[in-house]
Amino acid sequence: MSQYVETPPTSVQELRRSIGELSLRLRTSRPQERAAEPRFVAYDSIRLPDGRLVGRKKVILMSGGCSVPTCTMCPFTNENNYGLEGAASRDGLLDQVRATLTRTDAEPAYEVLSLYNDGSFFAPKEVPRDVQVEIARLVAAAGVGRLVVESLPQFVTERVLAPFVEALGEVRLEIGIGLQSADELVRETLVNTRISQVSFERALKAMCGLGVDPKIYLMVKPPFLTDGEAVTDVVQSVDYLTGLGVAGMTLCPTRVSRNTVAWELWQAGLYTAPNLWTVVEAIRRVHERLAVRVACVNLRGSDFESVFPDACEACADKVVDALMRFGETGNPSDLPEDCTCRPPLDVMALDHEAIAARAARHMAVLERTGV
Repeated sequence: MSQYVETPPTSVQELRRSIGELSLRLRTSRPQERAAEPRFVAYDSIRLPDGRLVGRKKVILMSGGCSVPTCTMCPFTNENNYGLEGAASRDGLLDQVRATLTRTDAEPAYEVLSLYNDGSFFAPKEVPRDVQVEIARLVAAAGVGRLVVESLPQFVTERVLAPFVEALGEVRLEIGIGLQSADELVRETLVNTRISQVSFERALKAMCGLGVDPKIYLMVKPPFLTDGEAVTDVVQSVDYLTGLGVAGMTLCPTRVSRNTVAWELWQAGLYTAPNLWTVVEAIRRVHERLAVRVACVNLRGSDFESVFPDACEACADKVVDALMRFGETGNPSDLPEDCTCRPPLDVMALDHEAIAARAARHMAVLERTGV
């Protein structure tokens, strides 16, 4: 999975620590608590592992957010009650789920419920154990065919999953894990997520044993990488995951939002979100192995303020529309045609020594500017 880092281990460890400290320092708590009601609700269609296209309801609960908010690009602490005491109250979470599952005549039909909490559903600090199981019972009684939640892998164990799966009954469970990259330097230092190869593969094993489907998120162009390196990173990550038998993958083009390391790099002129054509190129290089999806709400920028992946005015919307069609069909003929705005793309190997040195230089720039 991980390639050997060619810089001295102490240098990488120091870089990881400094990036993590900055990421945490940039997080901000809201001055007052937001109401306990879902912060985002949307309906769309999604292709299941068996190829069927079904309706989906996507809901992001108002919560206390992630208990491990170290990632350099993650903006979600801006949107929830991060840092506020009692934000993950039992009643508040359950009332939101009950309201979510109350169907109305005007509501679009859906078979899949994606229920997110801006963090790890199976982290007890974020969703208490008894609340997890009660949510499973509520979903099972509501006629949902498939439930999707997200979690860091260290919280996904057989002991935690078994009662949850039992309470779901006939509802199929899918767990999204933001691996982001199969490359250790990219994942653990540049993205700064607390996911190790051991914890990830252990979680996959636990899920497989209980009939739970994995849904793995991969970033397109994490902070500190170039567009050309980003394509290589996606291809190598897909190779790793397919080698483990994973079929469900979603590509997440990086967005730039406030209170993140990515934002500070962008402000300093040291980073840009990936070009839309970089996303297309990454898909073209992996689609024959599997029909990956692209998180297209990330390309519309419709859920919260951010600088999102773009191209020229003539083609940007067409590219996003094409990526959405591809997400539904998996047919490469739905991918967009070329555009004169498409910049040259030098796809290159991941040179760990050069990447780590670049990241260290960029962090030094941020330090000098007082970030």
